[in-house]
Amino acid sequence: MATHVRTTIRYDGPALAGHEMDVQDLAPALLALADIIQIANKKFNGDGADMRVLVNADVEQRCFQIDLSLVQSVVEKAKGFFADDGVKSAVEIARDIGIVAGSALSLFKLIKWLSGRGESGTKFQVTNEGGMTTLVDGKGNNVTVNQNVFLLASDPQVLERVKKVVQPLQKPGYDTLSFVDGEEIVDTLTTEDARRANDLPNTVLDSSHEDTSNIRGHIRIKSAQYEGAAKWSVMWGGRSIDVTMEPNFVRGFQNNEIEAPPNTVLDVEMEQKIALDEHGKAVGSPSYTVIAIYGLTLPPRPSHQTDWIKGA
Repeated sequence: MATHVRTTIRYDGPALAGHEMDVQDLAPALLALADIIQIANKKFNGDGADMRVLVNADVEQRCFQIDLSLVQSVVEKAKGFFADDGVKSAVEIARDIGIVAGSALSLFKLIKWLSGRGESGTKFQVTNEGGMTTLVDGKGNNVTVNQNVFLLASDPQVLERVKKVVQPLQKPGYDTLSFVDGEEIVDTLTTEDARRANDLPNTVLDSSHEDTSNIRGHIRIKSAQYEGAAKWSVMWGGRSIDVTMEPNFVRGFQNNEIEAPPNTVLDVEMEQKIALDEHGKAVGSPSYTVIAIYGLTLPPRPSHQTDWIKGA
């Protein structure tokens, strides 16, 4: 069972007056658009559905028809597939990307909005409510999109491919790129839009974040670093972890001003950080940094060993 969504992408400008387009311009752009569609399908549907992008070129109109086919990959779900609210259909994905009509603010429209405000170092305040995400820049300008559009725009791989889709507009003779749904122009990007999009960092939005917490406790040194700033191996809570040690302590230790052999116990405050994905789930392992040392207990020194045979 499959649904088909038809749309038209149209590059226009003097270079296309002869109804021809350089395949070296077209192929990377079409492949990048196909990648965006595949990434969106994977992001929202996982392995529950496949997406194929078929291309039918109409050179007479200087446009390129794209037939999107979303194919349900789990046979048992096929009958109820499109009634399942947990599965995003081909048309919903196409709307979120902005290649068919229906989304108030799609991926490509959001990229244009960000391009006018995403100067280097710009931070956006992000709030989520009821499936909608609101972005506010440093000057109070704001925009609200559905969460799926935000998740696409915050994916560096998607941003990288958006730039490839609009890359032909950076060349002489190309003026606009339009997405056309039937008789309706869904969106049009200009050479200036393409230039600004190209200047955006791929991480202009970041849906992931770190959870940070401070821990007070005792750690036992397993392996110290006698040179450089590499992490130390310590025991904490019955398990071995690697920590970034407090710089002043490291300096004193490496200059032989502080004694801290293996099995030395330190009373410390550590900062624990763990990356979270857009759903708030932990990604990878935590990292630890010792930010303060309040006490040090050296290991017991070995007692003097006597020669029990000689009794001395």
